[in-house]
Amino acid sequence: MQLVGFIYRENNKVKEVDINLDNLAIKTGSIALVVIGGLNGGAAHAGTVTQSLQPLVDVLKDLAEPVSYGFMIKGFMKIMAGEEHEGLKVIKGAIGGYIGIQWIPYIFSIIKSIKF
Repeated sequence: MQLVGFIYRENNKVKEVDINLDNLAIKTGSIALVVIGGLNGGAAHAGTVTQSLQPLVDVLKDLAEPVSYGFMIKGFMKIMAGEEHEGLKVIKGAIGGYIGIQWIPYIFSIIKSIKF
């Protein structure tokens, strides 16, 4: 799926942004790896795995909002096209996915705090 029509102004010129949601996961992974590589300079991290992956978690939490926004637009477009059931399903998935991604670190901290 490709979203077209996001327009913004830069240096008094109107520019259009195309977002291809099918390849977004691949591009997101590439962006996250570049950001992580840039943050630690390629040096080894002496902390825990959780601390080492925190920049990746932060990038994924930040990317959750625009991705869910795009899927909500897709859901509302389906409603406008007469596919109300499918549209509501996409919107519910977008909201649930966004909330879930934001809560993953808290869920894991609760699980780790439970003593067996």
